[in-house]
Amino acid sequence: MKKVNALAVDDEQNNLDLLLHFVKKYCPEVDLIDTASNKHEALELLKKNQYELVFLDMILDDHTAFDILEEISPPHPYIIFVTAHNEFAIESFKYNTVDYILKPIEIESLIFAVNKALKKIGQSASTISLKEIKRLEKALEVKSQIEFITISNVNKVNLIKKLDILYCKSSGRYTEFHLVNNKTLVASKSLGEYEVILAYQDFFRIHNSYIINLYHLVNINKKAGNYCQLKDGTELPISRRRYDKLLQYLNI
Repeated sequence: MKKVNALAVDDEQNNLDLLLHFVKKYCPEVDLIDTASNKHEALELLKKNQYELVFLDMILDDHTAFDILEEISPPHPYIIFVTAHNEFAIESFKYNTVDYILKPIEIESLIFAVNKALKKIGQSASTISLKEIKRLEKALEVKSQIEFITISNVNKVNLIKKLDILYCKSSGRYTEFHLVNNKTLVASKSLGEYEVILAYQDFFRIHNSYIINLYHLVNINKKAGNYCQLKDGTELPISRRRYDKLLQYLNI
């Protein structure tokens, strides 16, 4: 069956990487053929290609998704907004909007939105079922019991204990692993990919640039912005939108 051609627009590469991973794994009817990281790139692609579906972030630098949609001629492709900003939800449905997903992306919400889009486009919805998600989650729980993780780069593959990881830091398309022995390893995968790999394993993404190992978390400082302190004294910022989720995860 012919796949649905799709475009993803987000100004943060790690968000694009994570969306690409989720769509490829859980939404096989969608072919995410192009990505854009700003208004200019998005408009060029939208004017040149006929996409049936667009995953669209709401805020792109100094522009909004509406700025893009106003500059392309109708009919618009079906839109799934994927954003951290819920205040635009009502206005978004003035356009050819299928659904409005808040970040961080929940797989169930993504599958539900894509199924809605496929029905509108005329495809039969054959994305992975929620029952299959539960099976995958159980597999991830088993995976979380494995004590080691592999960190690959162009030169070699390192095998390290998960407990030795203090935190991971985004470095463009790469990820820095900061370890308890003051050693740093650079991996050739993005932070978004490691967010998926380390899911269900006591690692938490506190910021677009950081994932921490909760085993090494000492305290959360609320005085001058939200920061967390690790056992080695490292202080890292917690983004506003991830702060409440961290407290919820820690049952605080």
